[in-house]
Order: sequence, then structure tokens, then C-alpha cells
Amino acid sequence: MSPAPMAHQTPPVAAAPEVAPAPTAPAVSGGFPSAAKMTAAGGRKPRILIVDDSEMTARIIEADLVTKGFEVHIADSADKATKIILKKQTRPDLVLLDVRMPNVNGEQFCRFIKSNSLFKGIKVLLCSGENVEELQRICREAGADGYVPKDAVLGNLVAKELNPVVPNE
Repeated sequence: MSPAPMAHQTPPVAAAPEVAPAPTAPAVSGGFPSAAKMTAAGGRKPRILIVDDSEMTARIIEADLVTKGFEVHIADSADKATKIILKKQTRPDLVLLDVRMPNVNGEQFCRFIKSNSLFKGIKVLLCSGENVEELQRICREAGADGYVPKDAVLGNLVAKELNPVVPNE
């Protein structure tokens, strides 16, 4: 049973694809702990893998998430991200994935993650400057767990929005 979606103020994060987002404010699945609660319960910081071909964007996100208590890894391609995911000591709880990347784009890589049993349990949020409707469509079609608009990322507001969607494992 899916938790009931809760509306969020700007910037929005979409709910899992099976939960239809509201037309003006996408919903977020509730019930996930904060980074601090996960650290205490699981004995380690929650891990987030940022996959973005823009080093500057990745570093901005990393700086914000580290201050919020997350362990952060960065990859600039799907190939490098796969290597990080496959290592037990760096396996992320969540992948924050840029939609527009060269070679294998975020939509394709999300499909790969979601269809591969080796990656079971890893949440994927897509990140893009696309308009919200387009990002929602891409998110649904790729099987992502949600999305974060690029303007939220560059505004250093990602950690606030990620806390509700990081898995408790």
C-alpha cells in the first residue's frame, strides 16, 4: 500500500509514478525519515549518488547535501555511476539523476536501474530544467520515484526536498 501523497510548497518533488501528482503542485510520498533519523537507525549516513555531466551543478548539490548529513558520491556518466552502485561500500540509497546527459541520458539510465535486479531498492529522482509537465512525463515513462526541478537544485534546496523520499533501509 502506498502512503498518501502530501502536497509540498515550492520547489515541488513528484511522487512515485503510481501516485498521480496534482496539476499545480506535485505530490511527495510521505513516511521516509530524515537523514539524522536514518543515521541513528541504520548506523551510517544515507548515501546519495549524484549523476550529472555538469561538475559545477554536482558540486553545488554535494555541498548542500553533505551539510544536511548525507554521504554523497558523484559520477559524470552512467558508466561511472554503475561502477559506484555496484560497490557495496558506495551503493547509494538514492540516485539523483540529470535527465539531459550525453551518451546514456538520465531517462535511459533510470530505466536500466529500475529493470536490473542488482539495483533493487535504490530510489531514483530525476533532475532537469524541463518544464514540470515534461519532467512528470519523463519520470512516469522512465519509472523514476520522483523528480526535482533543476532550479531547486541550483537554489540549494534539494536536501529539504530529498528527506521525505530517501528510503529507510
